[in-house]
Amino acid sequence: MRTRGLLGALLLLGAAGPAGARPSPRHAASEPPRDVALDTAPRQALDPQSPREVRIAELRRHLDEVLRDQPLARTRIGVSVMQARDGEVLYAHNADKLFNPASNTKILTTAAALSRLGADYRFVTRLVGPAPDEQGTIHGSVELRGSGDPALTVQGVAGLARDLAARGVSRITGDLLADGKYKNDDGGSDPEGGGALIMNKNLIVVRVQATEPKKNAIVTVEPSSPEFFKVESRVTTVAKRKTRIRLDVHREGGRYVIVARGRINPHDDVRLKQKLGDGTAYAVAVLARALADFGIELEGSARSGSLASGAGAPPLATLAEHRSIPLADICRFSNKDSNNFVAEAIFKALGRERYGGAANLEKGARAVEEVLTALGVTPDRFRIVNGSGLTHENRIEPSALLRILRHVYYDLAVAPEFVTSLAIGGVDGTIRGRFRDAEMVGRVRAKTGTLSNVSALSGYVGDRGEVLIFSILVDDFHHRRLEDIRVAQGRLVRQMMAYLRSGAEPAAAGVAEPPPVPEDPADEDEEPELDVTDPGLGN
Repeated sequence: MRTRGLLGALLLLGAAGPAGARPSPRHAASEPPRDVALDTAPRQALDPQSPREVRIAELRRHLDEVLRDQPLARTRIGVSVMQARDGEVLYAHNADKLFNPASNTKILTTAAALSRLGADYRFVTRLVGPAPDEQGTIHGSVELRGSGDPALTVQGVAGLARDLAARGVSRITGDLLADGKYKNDDGGSDPEGGGALIMNKNLIVVRVQATEPKKNAIVTVEPSSPEFFKVESRVTTVAKRKTRIRLDVHREGGRYVIVARGRINPHDDVRLKQKLGDGTAYAVAVLARALADFGIELEGSARSGSLASGAGAPPLATLAEHRSIPLADICRFSNKDSNNFVAEAIFKALGRERYGGAANLEKGARAVEEVLTALGVTPDRFRIVNGSGLTHENRIEPSALLRILRHVYYDLAVAPEFVTSLAIGGVDGTIRGRFRDAEMVGRVRAKTGTLSNVSALSGYVGDRGEVLIFSILVDDFHHRRLEDIRVAQGRLVRQMMAYLRSGAEPAAAGVAEPPPVPEDPADEDEEPELDVTDPGLGN
C-alpha cells in the first residue's frame, strides 16, 4: 500500500492493521499547511460550473437534506466541515454558535497536553525517605508521593517495593506515610487538596459469580487486596429469575466493606464498577502488602501523614520511583473510551506543569485557553471549565473545534499520537458500533460526546489520502431520541465520505440509507458510578 499522507495512512491502518499501532511521524499532506482565518462560513465559488465546485455544491445539498430531515430538523445543531489539506471550509451551519461539546472537550484537553507537555511526558510516583544504611535498614519513616498518574496500577505500586528490595533494603523502622497531596520541590504540600495518588483510576471491579440455585453467589474484588477490602455476599443464585444486584459500600477503620445484595441467574457472571473517593489509602495498602511480599519489614504502620520538610528537616532521598506509560498512551484511555477520570487528570497535570503550584481545574482551563488563543480562537468563541466535558457549563463553536483538530493534524511532534488516540469507526472505542459497513469501517477517527440532551461527534474522515475534518454538535432534543441523533450524525459523515469518493468517481452522488446501527457503548459521560468518599487512611 502506497502511503498517501499521515491521516490517510492512519485511517487505512484502522481498517487493515492493529488498532493500537502507532505509525511513524509523517506529514499529513503533499503540500504544506497554510494559515487560514477562523472561517465560519464556506468561501464563495469563483467558478460554480467547475467539476470541483459542482461536487462541493452536491455535498452541501446532501448535508442540508439530512439537517432538514428528522430527527435533526427539531434540534439545535452546529456543523462545520473543512478540507484538511488547505483549511478550506466546505460547509457550515451554525458554525459560529456556542454549543455544549460534552466529551468533545477531551479533544481540547489531549491536544493541548500533547502539544505543551509532549507525547513522551510521564507521571512519576516516588517513595522517599532517609537513605538506607549498609545493613539495608531505613531509620525512620518513608512517604509515598504521587503526581496524579491516572495510569498507576497495583503492579506499578508493587514495583516500588520490588526496586527497594533490589537495593538491599530489608527493614524500615518507621511508618509508611501518604497524604495524597502534590509535593512542591521543597517537599511541602500544595494547600489545595489531594488527587496526587490515583490507583486503577480509583475504580475497582466487583465480580459476582453464580453458583448452584439457592446458594450464595461468589463475590470477589478485582484487583484483589484482602487487607483493604472486606467482601460479603448476600446474593442468592435463583433459577428462572432476572439478575438484580446492588452494592453497599462503607468504611470500617482502614478497610472498605463491600456488601453485595440481590439475586443472580445461574447463567450469569456479573462485573460491577465501583468508584472509590480517593486512591491514597488503596495505594498505601497495596504498597504495605508488597513490602511484606518482598521481605521488607515495616516496623511502624501504614497511615496518613507526611514527612517533615523545609529548614532543619533531615535530608530525604528518592528510594524508588515508578514512571508512567507515555502521555500519548494515556490519551487513548481518555479519547477512545471517553474516560472522564483520566481526562481530568491530564487537564490538571497540564495546568500544574505550565504554571506550577497546585493542580486544579482553573490552571487546566487557563492552559487550554492559551493553546486556543494562540491558534486565533478568541475567548468569546469558547468557555472551558473542566477537561472531561462532564458539565453543562463548557461551550465552544464547531469552527473552533475544527481549528484545533487541523492544528494537531499538522503538528509533526504529536499528530500520530493524537490521531491514534481517537476511536476508530467500526473498530474500537465509543464508535466501534458505528460505521461498521464495508464502505466506512476504519475510515473515521472521531471523538463522541454525550450528556443529557447533548450529542457531539468531531474528528476526521477520509480515504486515499483525502481527508475532511468535521464537527457535529447537537443539543435541545429529548434524550430518548439519542440513538436516532447518532444515526443522523452518521449519515452526515457518510455524505462527507461520498464527496471524497466522488472525486475519483464523478457519477457518484449521495449515499444510500445506512443499515441499522447496533447500540453504541455509552460514553463514560453517561455511566453511573457509586462514589464512596474516602475519609483517610487507617492506622
